[in-house]
Amino acid sequence: MKGYELIKAITENKIKDNTKIRVTDGILETEIKYKDGGLKWKPEQFNTAFLCSEEMNFEVIEENKEIEELDEMQIINARPEVNAEKINELVRAVNKINKESEEK
Repeated sequence: MKGYELIKAITENKIKDNTKIRVTDGILETEIKYKDGGLKWKPEQFNTAFLCSEEMNFEVIEENKEIEELDEMQIINARPEVNAEKINELVRAVNKINKESEEK
């Protein structure tokens, strides 16, 4: 997407907080982050003029936010008194809540 499309997606709340965005023009490549209602970047790696450049492309980097379930031996080795199934039940519940909140 181009810079104006990124701004439009942000104003339409299509870009979620803490989203990483890859910025490239075929030669330069850097990342910025949408956080707390603004775009954040490291100085000297990004310039606001890039948002107006026809050469620059912006790509939302998808991140897997699911928590992986642990196998029983990982849990027993870490804390023998903990019930592995209860922990994985909690992991599944958190993943379900995360997925439902992303769909809203």
